[in-house]
Amino acid sequence: MDNNCAVELRHITKRFGKVVANDSIDLTINRGEILSLLGENGSGKTTLMNMLAGIYFPDEGEIYVNGVLTSIRSPKDAFDNHIGMIHQHYKLVDVFTAAENIVLGLDEPGKLDIKAANARVKEICDRYGFDIDPTKKIYDMSVSQKQTVEIVKVLYRGADTLILDEPTGTMDPITKVIVAKSVLRARETLGETFVVVSHDMDFVQNCCDRAAFMQNGKVVAIGKPDDIIKQFDLRGSDDEDIQKEQE
Repeated sequence: MDNNCAVELRHITKRFGKVVANDSIDLTINRGEILSLLGENGSGKTTLMNMLAGIYFPDEGEIYVNGVLTSIRSPKDAFDNHIGMIHQHYKLVDVFTAAENIVLGLDEPGKLDIKAANARVKEICDRYGFDIDPTKKIYDMSVSQKQTVEIVKVLYRGADTLILDEPTGTMDPITKVIVAKSVLRARETLGETFVVVSHDMDFVQNCCDRAAFMQNGKVVAIGKPDDIIKQFDLRGSDDEDIQKEQE
C-alpha cells in the first residue's frame, strides 16, 4: 500500500433493502489532500462517507486507515482512527455555548474544566483563523458560525481526516471564502486530509486537489476538479442541487 495513503476503501458495498446505495466502491484518499466527492443527489456520496464516519457499516468490503485494516462501527471508532465528519445539518444545543457544545459527550476523567475548554477552543480557532467566541451561545450565532463550531468540534477531538458534507451550502459568499481559506491553511500548514461532499463548484475548483464523480452508487471517474466538472457538465446546477439537499 502507498505510504502516502491515509484511507483506502476496497470493494465497499452498502444496501438498504433492495436499493444498492454503494456498489463495490474502490477509493483512495491521500494523506494531506483535499478530495471532493461529486454527483447527483442519491448517487451515494454521503452514504459512503457515513460508513467512514461510523454511522453505517458496510455490507461488503474493507476500510484501511494508514495501511491497517480497520473496523469502524461507530463514530467513536472513527474518532479513535482520527476521522471526523461535519454534517450538513448541525447537531448543536442552542442554549449551550460554543465550547460547551464542542466538549459535549466527551469521555474525559474528572470534572469539566470549562475555562480550560474555552482556552483550547480559542487556540484551535486562532490556529485555523476561525472567528468564534467560545463563550457565545449557539442561539446568538449566525448560520456560518454554527457551521464553524461543528468544524472546531471535530478538530478538538483530534481528527486529522475530516469529512465535510456540503460545508458551504448555507453560507454567504464572504464566509465561503473564509472557510475555503481555513481548509487550505489546515492542509498546507498542519497536514490535515479532507474529503468534501459538495455541489459548490467554486469551492471544489479553488480548494480541491482531486474530484471523484459518483453515479448510481459507483465512482465512475476521478481526476482534476476542472476536468471532472467539464466532463460531467456540473457548472450551473450548484444552487439547484444545494437547495434539493437541504429540503
